Amino acid sequence: MTGDDQQSRDPGGHEAPTFQRCSPIAISGAGPVGLAVALGLARAGIRSVVFEKKTQLDLHSRATLILPRTLEICQQWGVLDELMLAGNRVPHVRLREPDNDHQILHVNFTKLADQTAGMFALAIPQDRTERILLDAVQATGLVDVRFATELLGFEEDPAGVRVRTRTGTETVSYLVGADGAHSTVRDQLGVELAGKTYPTLALLADVRIDPAVDRTDEWPTILDHRGIIVGIRFGNRVWRIIEQAVNERLSGPALDEHIVDLAQNLFGPGSVKILWRSIYHKHERCAPRFRYGRIILAGDAGHLNSPAGGQGMNSGIQDAHNLVWKLAATLNNPAADAEVLLDSYSEERTALIGRQVQPITDLAERFQTARPHRRVVLVRALDTLFGFGQSAGTLTRKFSMLDVTYKRSQLLDGRSKGLGRRLPDALTEDGQRIYPKISGGALLFAGEQTHSQALAAELALPLVNGDVAVLTRFFDRDHYLALIRPDHIVGAITDPAEPDYAQFARALGRRRSAEYEASHRGS
Repeated sequence: MTGDDQQSRDPGGHEAPTFQRCSPIAISGAGPVGLAVALGLARAGIRSVVFEKKTQLDLHSRATLILPRTLEICQQWGVLDELMLAGNRVPHVRLREPDNDHQILHVNFTKLADQTAGMFALAIPQDRTERILLDAVQATGLVDVRFATELLGFEEDPAGVRVRTRTGTETVSYLVGADGAHSTVRDQLGVELAGKTYPTLALLADVRIDPAVDRTDEWPTILDHRGIIVGIRFGNRVWRIIEQAVNERLSGPALDEHIVDLAQNLFGPGSVKILWRSIYHKHERCAPRFRYGRIILAGDAGHLNSPAGGQGMNSGIQDAHNLVWKLAATLNNPAADAEVLLDSYSEERTALIGRQVQPITDLAERFQTARPHRRVVLVRALDTLFGFGQSAGTLTRKFSMLDVTYKRSQLLDGRSKGLGRRLPDALTEDGQRIYPKISGGALLFAGEQTHSQALAAELALPLVNGDVAVLTRFFDRDHYLALIRPDHIVGAITDPAEPDYAQFARALGRRRSAEYEASHRGS
């Protein structure tokens, strides 16, 4: 590796760690997804180098909501407390007809107590999220973040990936492209994103209003022929305005006048100072796969989603969560099958984006941009798809991204109930949530555990008692032994009296040695 003694500085001017040996992973992009990949790897003891062409973190807010599923990941990675201090809890998302106060949509995160500790979304500007992630990444001492260092090119060879910047060439084991919608990595791979571009534009604006508006319970909303315009609270005086159906590319004074008009419609008369604004095209597009040899795509580099469903940045961080334990296993465990593990990242995430993320963002886009008479039809569609009229909890779980389900993967084998799904963060008998007990992966059992102990020792995983009602309902059985992956996904399920060793090894992407086969033949 050339440039091993090179030092970098963070945006505050502090010297970053000096690395004396090659970082096995290079990451292009120091946005929320790239930093999430670096942090997740560091938590597993894996070094990485992050290349970012900007000279500092972006100062604009852009994405605003961290959803409950992503908050679970942030807790696992040790950054939830800092995010909570910097953001505002959103326990409800309500949309009402402004003329008659009729509620047409209610996402109630407080109903998720049996699913997660985070019974809310978090409203926080993306620049604050990135700052917190960067601080956490640099505190690990395992990540070299190089600002003002653009990835210019790369070549894969038998030794790894040779990445080229203006300061030289370095060889790493894998390159993760997390460099956004205009990804250099994706472009140099020659990968096209298939999908569509929506006909209307989106407007985001951060405003400071005076006098202050104390609206913490729900978002001010305009619901008329223009579609839906929403205000999201960052503080009593600072709000994000989102308009999803702008029909023309306004600019200059005309755009500013439009934003002031929206703010006064949302919050009432008063002074409005525009802090930041952006108007842009909306897309629903995805790469055919996220893995190309030793090159891996994550976040907007691999898929673009309309902001209407609030799932863009969140799905990118969840890409990172699925990926990092597989990269770590590939690098740390001699028994790991790198091909199977990394192919499974691509298989699981591309399928989930197409099956779960894109439909809800597309429906949200159509709902928010529809004419009033069309919204009635779309509310019925919500009812049909999510049981909205009968059970708002189903819609809430979809919107919160807690219904993560991987149906097809080289790691997943069988049709048992719960397989491939996110395990609920249930309360156990001691009153504690289960996720802290299974952070790096675990075997979860209910019932007889003699064989479970042997399997846990073989796989070097903790054995955790999961004999609580929420989980026995989830698995639809009173006695079970389940492998929980480090990303909280159920990788395998079996009868605790007759555990299937091969199934559990496969779920972790591990090759089985001849000694292993001999010791378990006939088990």
